[in-house]
Amino acid sequence: MTDEHGHDEPDTDQPPRTPTLKIARQLASELVGVATVEIDGIKCGISVGITPRNPDARAFGWTDFSDELILQVGDYGGRWELEAGPEDVAMLEDIVRSVIAGRVREVFAPGRSAISVTLADGSVETEIGGEAPAGCLPLPFWRRWSRSIQYAPYR
Repeated sequence: MTDEHGHDEPDTDQPPRTPTLKIARQLASELVGVATVEIDGIKCGISVGITPRNPDARAFGWTDFSDELILQVGDYGGRWELEAGPEDVAMLEDIVRSVIAGRVREVFAPGRSAISVTLADGSVETEIGGEAPAGCLPLPFWRRWSRSIQYAPYR
């Protein structure tokens, strides 16, 4: 498309740069027969959902907005909001591969959960989240006495 001065204008219909698309495509080919990988284009990037065939494994997904990544592993907890720089893309991939390997544990309490993912280097990333009525505080030590699940690997 050209403007009134005869110069080419940028193609605004071109999909935005999505730094995690390569990871999503790799996983789609690696997990054939083990999980369903859905990659959907959205207005500002892509949305990826991965559902394992093993019912004891954890499903997860992420949204890549080109400049921001949101990874969701748990129902309440397990939400990582990351930048789209190389370090955060690498962190997303480390968490994703750890979930696929079954190195993920979730602790549940009413209206909240904590997701702990053990990365390949042995470090642990934990995210806590919840939905409770306004003004309600979590019960003390809820992560110690609540129900927990250690999820299985995809394979």
